[in-house]
Amino acid sequence: MPILLLPMMALLLLGVAGGAWRLGADWLPLTHTGLVYHGALMVNGFFATLISCERCVAHGRGWAWLVPASGLLASASLWWRPELAPALYGLLAAGMTALSWRLWRRQPHDFTLLLVLACGALLLANLDWWRQGAVGAATERGWLVFLVLTIAAERLELSRLLPKPMWSKRVFMGLALGLLAAPWLPLGHLCLGAALVGLALWLLRFDIARKTINSRGLPRYVAACLLAGYGWLGLSGLLWLGGGGDMALHGVMLGFVMAMVFGHAPVIAPALLNIGCHYHWLLYLPLALLQLGLLARHDWPRLSAQLTSLAILGFVLTFVGVQLAGYLRRRQEVR
Repeated sequence: MPILLLPMMALLLLGVAGGAWRLGADWLPLTHTGLVYHGALMVNGFFATLISCERCVAHGRGWAWLVPASGLLASASLWWRPELAPALYGLLAAGMTALSWRLWRRQPHDFTLLLVLACGALLLANLDWWRQGAVGAATERGWLVFLVLTIAAERLELSRLLPKPMWSKRVFMGLALGLLAAPWLPLGHLCLGAALVGLALWLLRFDIARKTINSRGLPRYVAACLLAGYGWLGLSGLLWLGGGGDMALHGVMLGFVMAMVFGHAPVIAPALLNIGCHYHWLLYLPLALLQLGLLARHDWPRLSAQLTSLAILGFVLTFVGVQLAGYLRRRQEVR
């Protein structure tokens, strides 16, 4: 796992730089490939490959690591044979679907089933890209559904800790099915918007973050990230109902997904790397920059690109620094 982190971080950097260039913030020298395939690098190259590593750890078999390896190979092909990338990313998605299916067979729950369906959405989106020869609206929406459903499945699992009415799970699964259908429907943006708004309201009502926001330290920070993300998810759903557009898409991809990354990383990364989990209030600063960047996106796109890029890169550096400082401090205490 650690050996794969460096190329994945490079893909994250290239994806962030590509998005910044599109808004006029040319803060990093970038090839034409990084600019054109910004979305593919972020969703498939970084997020899907990273999530597949988590599935490999859960699976426990060495051959499973061929799945994230195929994701890295697909990303590399964007520079030398870009026409191969959709098919190779399709292999990544197919491998993730197989790993998630085996996980569901081992733990037949609603949230593990959602993980299978999320990977299926990614597979369909990448096959659509391969068939069309270009990234179209259905592909982008399929990528969005993959990320939203993957995160929603994890939140559904954790929400079991709270008492809920019997109908709540049925509503959640109905919203998930609406999301799955949305990319392929004639008026899919309306279905997508309604499902996103409904899912945001469900999470704001039933997620454990409503309780942990009143705690301190890491639990409160995680809750702040989650609640901010749910707010952007709901706002993006309203924008999709109004027709979609750049803010509707990036409200989900940045406002929701990145907030979830900021919140989950201090918990998930130490577990994957088998290290301790450390927290510092400085982690709030990238979260605040992310909110400011999104708020500026419509009127000041260049400033927005600079702020959101700084937020993402600042989070990576702050997170690594906090973990390293905590590790060194713990070693001194042991001595």
